[in-house]
Amino acid sequence: MKNNKKRNNSNINKMEEKQTVELPVLDFFKINILSFIVPLYACLGLALLYGYFFIVLYPLHLIVHLFIIPSLLILLYYIYLILLVEFTAFWASRWHKKSPPKQGVFQRVLDDLKSGEGKMMKYYHKRGFIIKFPMWLTSKSMFPWLVNRTLQRISHNKIEKNVIYCDAYVGLEFTNIGENTFFYPSSALSSHAVNTIFGKITMLEIKLGANTTFYPGTIAGPNAVTNENNVIFPNTVLHKNWRGKSDKFYYQGSPGKPIEINHIK
Repeated sequence: MKNNKKRNNSNINKMEEKQTVELPVLDFFKINILSFIVPLYACLGLALLYGYFFIVLYPLHLIVHLFIIPSLLILLYYIYLILLVEFTAFWASRWHKKSPPKQGVFQRVLDDLKSGEGKMMKYYHKRGFIIKFPMWLTSKSMFPWLVNRTLQRISHNKIEKNVIYCDAYVGLEFTNIGENTFFYPSSALSSHAVNTIFGKITMLEIKLGANTTFYPGTIAGPNAVTNENNVIFPNTVLHKNWRGKSDKFYYQGSPGKPIEINHIK
């Protein structure tokens, strides 16, 4: 018995050793630094131009500067966010050409980057990494609506007018969100589902109809579809491939099931 246990443990250790993946840390560090610095330098250049024209060439009174500079800083902050999104989108567009995002269920190959699925996983992780900083910064800024622009420009998500995220977990790719959709804090979309780190990965589009409302603690998985005017109540799970009923509008539970609501009461 002891010998069998030792053999099993040694086999598990060997499997774990084989399933060790080295991540290109330098590559991800370069992406993070460049996406942060390039837009920053552009904004610093605009600030220097202001100083050159209105301090050196055409000096303004101190009182005027005190009124202009706060507005200028806010404007530069907004310009920085726009440039950050656009520069990141330009960089990510090269990866989209090399390995366009695909929907389906794929083997999560991490050790053979030359194979078809290995190459796809490589660029999948790069796209997921590069969008996180602009997505976080825009969502926490005084211009939170820019998170929609981030998701549209960098990851080519389909987001209609008046879609509002309230500190929710957004879907990075493959989301199709109808107009007037509202996400309460802590609700989440996940168009990617990973079955263990060395298993398979599912990438399928989430499609939400117009006027959908996600209450706190609600999560939608890959290929979940809601109809127009659906209300998903708190702590509800719309699992992978979830579908509601055409004549039902309110859902709750895990998985989400139709419930009746008496509006008069």
